[in-house]
Amino acid sequence: MKQKRIENVVLLKVIGVCELAAAIAMIYFFTDEVPAVIGGVILLGFSANSFYKAHKSYKLDYSPNNKIEPDE
Repeated sequence: MKQKRIENVVLLKVIGVCELAAAIAMIYFFTDEVPAVIGGVILLGFSANSFYKAHKSYKLDYSPNNKIEPDE
């Protein structure tokens, strides 16, 4: 029997939020420095990737095709 694991989704969302906050802070505080802006854009990409993987994991665990029978 396959167990639904929401921890992976939550962890990926937390990582994505942290990356997003760091990217926004880097871009906001260091707009005049090109390496910081490039780093902020890279962090935005990492954040988007984390959110995409969380969504994919959630869809995989909770799709209607993966029916889990309860223990009796």
